[in-house]
Amino acid sequence: MFELLSNPVVSGLLIMTLLAGVSYKLHFVDISGLVSAFMVGFIVWYAGGPAAFTILLFFFLSSGLATKFKYKAKAKQGVAQEAKGRRSWKNVTASGIIPTIFAIGMYLAPRLSTNPDLPFYMFAGLVGAIATTTSDNLASEIGVFSKRTPRLITNLRRKVPRGTIGGVSLLGEQVALAAGFAIGLIVVLFAYFAPSTVPVTSANQITMFIPLAALTGFVGCNMDSVLGAVIQNKFVCDICGAVTDKDVHCSSQTKYIGGCKWFSNMHVNLGSSLMGSTLGIVLGVGLFVWVFGGVFFWILASSSS
Repeated sequence: MFELLSNPVVSGLLIMTLLAGVSYKLHFVDISGLVSAFMVGFIVWYAGGPAAFTILLFFFLSSGLATKFKYKAKAKQGVAQEAKGRRSWKNVTASGIIPTIFAIGMYLAPRLSTNPDLPFYMFAGLVGAIATTTSDNLASEIGVFSKRTPRLITNLRRKVPRGTIGGVSLLGEQVALAAGFAIGLIVVLFAYFAPSTVPVTSANQITMFIPLAALTGFVGCNMDSVLGAVIQNKFVCDICGAVTDKDVHCSSQTKYIGGCKWFSNMHVNLGSSLMGSTLGIVLGVGLFVWVFGGVFFWILASSSS
């Protein structure tokens, strides 16, 4: 019996069946989201292993709980997730496809290459993608309760209404950093207590994960806001003046005002996840100084716009 349960296929199916039932019961996903989440979770469990699956699970549960947090209050402000917080296959795919690809890369890397660090780079990309989506979701869901007025990501001097695409808040930025830090901590704990689940070849690689996850979460979250502010389709609410991606805001029909009509929030999330994974690999290689320098000059430029 134990040998059967230790089989990754059997254990993966059992775990995902249990989680699927719980998540659907808690209204985290609809039917299409349930099927997509099951597939993504199983592949990451089988190909990426327990450590990769656990940080993906952290994203899924924390995002679901954050969405439900004071949902009625967010609904009154017109910033709540549609469908009463239930994620569809589009949401799951946008957040999960990049980690899934890198999990498969982790599985194939030692079979296709003799480079001992390649699985680590694949794992760094996976961590970067999940840190980005986690930070972005938690910052969006919790940052709306910031006591300070949000500011536009491309011009930090400009204040904007809550719910505005590309709007950021100090609370949201703090949450983004904390989310990335939490993911990095989970990886480090796995590296020390279950080292076979994390593809590292040196102790230095282990110590990199907390700053790597925190930085990718922070930068990736803000890149999501930049994509939203610059490219995403936008609608304006005549009631409160918020620039949003919703057809209806404040119980009133909104007006299309710009952005690429086909570039929706799903594409923004997919793009930021891809950038987060790329950044994770860059940091995994050890180019921290360049990334920190880029963040500094971006803040300086946007503040002086």
